[in-house]
Amino acid sequence: KGHGAFLDCVQYLTHESEKCQKEGKTLYEDSEVIANFDWRKELNEREENRAKYGGDLSKKDRMLWDVLYDGKTLKECREEDKLLYMNNLDKLKKYRLEYISSHMEVPKNRINIYICGGGGVGKDVASKAIARCLYPEITSDEDLFFELGCDNVSYEGCDAQPVNILSDYRAYTLLDAFKGRENLFKVFDSHPHNSRVNVKFSSIKPVNAVNIVNSVEPKDKFLNGLAGEYKDKSGNIRKAEDKAQSYRRFPIIFELEEDTITIYVNQYFINKSADATDFKVLKKIKGNFGKIRKAFGNNEEKARFFENKLLSGFAELVQEIMKNEPQKTDEELEEMFKDYGEEIIEEPQKEEPKKEVKKIGLDDWVIAYTGKGESFNIEFDECFIPLEYNSPEKRKEIYEKFVAEKNRKEEAEKKKALEEEKKKSVIQGKDLLDWFDGFGTKKEDDFDKIFGNSEEDFFG
Repeated sequence: KGHGAFLDCVQYLTHESEKCQKEGKTLYEDSEVIANFDWRKELNEREENRAKYGGDLSKKDRMLWDVLYDGKTLKECREEDKLLYMNNLDKLKKYRLEYISSHMEVPKNRINIYICGGGGVGKDVASKAIARCLYPEITSDEDLFFELGCDNVSYEGCDAQPVNILSDYRAYTLLDAFKGRENLFKVFDSHPHNSRVNVKFSSIKPVNAVNIVNSVEPKDKFLNGLAGEYKDKSGNIRKAEDKAQSYRRFPIIFELEEDTITIYVNQYFINKSADATDFKVLKKIKGNFGKIRKAFGNNEEKARFFENKLLSGFAELVQEIMKNEPQKTDEELEEMFKDYGEEIIEEPQKEEPKKEVKKIGLDDWVIAYTGKGESFNIEFDECFIPLEYNSPEKRKEIYEKFVAEKNRKEEAEKKKALEEEKKKSVIQGKDLLDWFDGFGTKKEDDFDKIFGNSEEDFFG
């Protein structure tokens, strides 16, 4: 009775257990046991399992253990036991994601590719063809890429494939699916961190090296939309960010049309521009991925041949982009950061004197200027001149009127300043006279009080 009791009885037949041998029982050869199954194989497997798992586990629990702790893939589980896989699929998917997030490392670099175009131009077919082009050594699509549609952002069923294909995702659906820009930018980080991102009903640590996104949204609208203002699920308005944040996450863009394919490369990634929004056309070629698949049907070899023809040189381009990512030694890194932490003493900056902008208005135009006399500058940004004055004759007339009016105003200001100065001088003179007058009176009073009319006291 109980789990493993039958194999215990089988094992007893040969008296090979440690207990039987201690009791001095006779050890029998395997050949003396008659059975209609390979009992020795099952006994050996049980001993191996006890050593590995620390006890007798059921076949189901052994499979779950292997997935959660040893990294067994979903594909391996299915191939090992289809029925067991089918009956435990939900748990297996959950445990596989947990293993990926807990034990697998993210790649050093991640590359993101955007494919845009109208319906029927083969965006999904192109996404898969690009994945195959980048990893020709992986012959099985199941091992190569994992597809996320708009209704599946939980990564359920992901088996740590090197490529993730996000099919039919516009900018706003990506922001919604990944619960905002912060999460989304982690997924598309070209230097990914070893951390989880929140997705539908759970969290996941993406370990893929390539993201391929496709949608009908034009490239600029898509990239601007990722960095633009949006409303989250709680109704909060999230302000737009610098659009370079999204542009520098996508080094390559494919633009598919009916019979042409245009490949754009972000010049920032190949060290040809400091501007992360600077895309240039690498090449424009004739072709349609969708038509290739439709024409060759099940002839996989022919279809892949012509797909690879369209992607000639693409794998080398990706390698070039990856090589431009700096790979430094520990010594170089230490040299790079040796002065980090040192205090920066900044010199106090002198404040620029504010320039006084003056304006002269005559009729329906206004001219702004700074300075005076012969040294003046027109402040064009603050001027207003109607279009009917935009002719050489009118401009000359305006300029002459402006100079005359400016000189008149400056003369008036100078005259006013002189009058103010003269007024101050008159007041100061009156105050001084009053002060002297008071001083003389006071001294006379003091003389009378001290000496009276005594000449003797005075001269004494």
